[in-house]
Amino acid sequence: MSGLVLKLAAGERFVVNGATLENGDKPSTVRVVDDDARILRCRDALRPADVDTPTKRIYYAIQLIITGDLQEEEVLPAIIEECGRLEDVFGTIDRKLIAVLRSMLGRGNFYSALCHLRNVIAIEAELLKHASSRQSAEPHARVA
Repeated sequence: MSGLVLKLAAGERFVVNGATLENGDKPSTVRVVDDDARILRCRDALRPADVDTPTKRIYYAIQLIITGDLQEEEVLPAIIEECGRLEDVFGTIDRKLIAVLRSMLGRGNFYSALCHLRNVIAIEAELLKHASSRQSAEPHARVA
């Protein structure tokens, strides 16, 4: 995470290595110089009730690694396995989309992985919206 710069609003909370910190009364910029720091802005955190898709499940698991609620060595293999399933879906859209995510996870760049996943979640939402509109447009069989 060397060189990561966070722009924080006044009073904004963020997690560093499992500890929740709060910015002061003025907006500020924080530069993270430790490569091993695990960072999560609280505004980027998903609530458990919001975890309703495969991509959001991966995002949430990574979030819990960052906060220290899950141990990387215990859950990372399962996350990587889930990425394989996502590759089947997103591979037709962009073959590199999930490969980039796997690379970030392999290097321990969890904050970058979350940033990348926010884009994937947006694509997933569009796919689900499109699938939902197609289902509602299809005529339903009638039983006499």
